[in-house]
Parts: sequence; C-alpha cells; structure tokens
Amino acid sequence: MMSSKYLIPISGRPNAGKTSLLNYLSHSKKPVGKYAGTTLKLTLVPLIKNLYLVDLPGFGRITKRSKQIENDIKDEIITFLEDSSNQLLFTIHIIDISTFHFMVASLEKKGIIPLDIEMVQFIASTTNSPTLLVLNKIDKANKTLVEQNLNLLQSYDLPEIEFFLLSLKSKDGCRTFRNRVKELTVKKLGARYEHW
Repeated sequence: MMSSKYLIPISGRPNAGKTSLLNYLSHSKKPVGKYAGTTLKLTLVPLIKNLYLVDLPGFGRITKRSKQIENDIKDEIITFLEDSSNQLLFTIHIIDISTFHFMVASLEKKGIIPLDIEMVQFIASTTNSPTLLVLNKIDKANKTLVEQNLNLLQSYDLPEIEFFLLSLKSKDGCRTFRNRVKELTVKKLGARYEHW
C-alpha cells in the first residue's frame, strides 16, 4: 500500500521570498535569484517522510518574461490548487511588506483588487485549508509602515488567516513561524512528526 503524500504549498508574487522561506523551513539550498522569476516550475521539496513543501512559481507580472510564460504559470498554479487529490495540510502565502502598500495604492486607483488578496481568497475558497500569511522583509519597513500594511490587509474580505511578520534576511520572526508550521503539522498528522 502506497503511503500518503502531504503537501504545504508556498505561494506569492515574484521576489516575495517564497524560495528563501522554503530553504529556511527545509534546510535546503534551492537557488534564490536577485530578480523576480527565478522559480518558473512547481517544485516539491521533501521536508520529512511523506511531507513536502511545494515551491509555487511567482504569479503576476514577471520582468523579462513573456505574457505566455506568465499565463502558463498562472494555469499551473490554478490546476495544482484545484486538484482535489492533493492532500494539502495548510497553505503559506508570502507578501513583500516593503512594497505591498505601493502596489495596492496603484491598483486601487484603477479599481483593481491586488493579486495577493485575490490569491489568498482563491486559496481559501478552492482548497478549504488554513492559510498562514507571511509578511516578509520587515527589515525594509519601519514600524509605522508595518502597521499600515496590517491595517490595509485587514480592510479586505479575507478568510480566517494567521499573520506572521518576519525577515528572511535577518531571521527576525522566523523561529516563531517555523514553530507554528511544526505545531500545525503535528496537529494534523500526529506525534510521529514532532521531531523534524
């Protein structure tokens, strides 16, 4: 009998820090680019036995990439999330908090909902799994900006999610986040996952 494969997808816009977060959680060394669009294909990274992190490509505008590549990435992400055979424990969505408010202000002038908000809503409605929202790059944002971004996020009709403030560069908040990931994993899968 084949054992089950459990998945924890990590989503976010290009250059938000998805691969850096995956590397931190899994102690792996996947290549991280200085520019958006380094991860172009969905990749499974083993965390422990039967448990995998899923590095989803960044969705949205990717510099130096064609519109066709962007559409192919979007289709791949949607297909993965809509596949009911995937056993998702929970999902992680990561936002670059240092640029989020600028992007939102620009889009709101045009009456457009930010892609990050749409993605979190889509994940919640499609997968019915809990979402952990990581606000990354707090080392590039002062306390006032962080609070403005939190207020901005909470002004949207978001599903019930947990927020985590961290910097993958300075590692502020990373241990707390990793402990929560472990806690949720043990809660969902049992005691055999306590020591990963």
